[in-house]
Amino acid sequence: MGRYAIQISWRQDVNAELGFRGYISSRPFDGERAPQHVQNIVIRAYCDRKRLPYLLSATEVAMPDSFLMLEQLLEHIYKVQGIVFYSLLQLPSNSHRRQTMCAKIIETGRSIHFAVEELSIKNKGDLHRIERIMEVKMCLPNCLGVSELKEFYSIPE
Repeated sequence: MGRYAIQISWRQDVNAELGFRGYISSRPFDGERAPQHVQNIVIRAYCDRKRLPYLLSATEVAMPDSFLMLEQLLEHIYKVQGIVFYSLLQLPSNSHRRQTMCAKIIETGRSIHFAVEELSIKNKGDLHRIERIMEVKMCLPNCLGVSELKEFYSIPE
């Protein structure tokens, strides 16, 4: 029985495409929008700089808050070496959902990369760092702006 399980695991690795699947969006994310061809150019350049074999990108559907394509990539994560997102901002805004998705990739020994930010998640420490970045991002809309700070501290313009 154990020998059979090893053969199955080996076959999955043998059938894996040796490369990193790009992940782009056909909709705005976090108020930002980049044309799909630009997203692909940025991902390809990132892969070239990092010497990561690039596979064609999967494009997320246009429905707001939908991650159908990303969920499909996660179901078949063992077929690739990892996923290269155009941006960190493409991750789900829901912390639990985001952490669950990223943890699944880490558990399979794969990695996630974010081309615009030049960041990656390869282990739990990296995931923790990305979560801190996302927490700061979520707080920023509630922070005082420069003009409000100047007014608060009575700093002349």
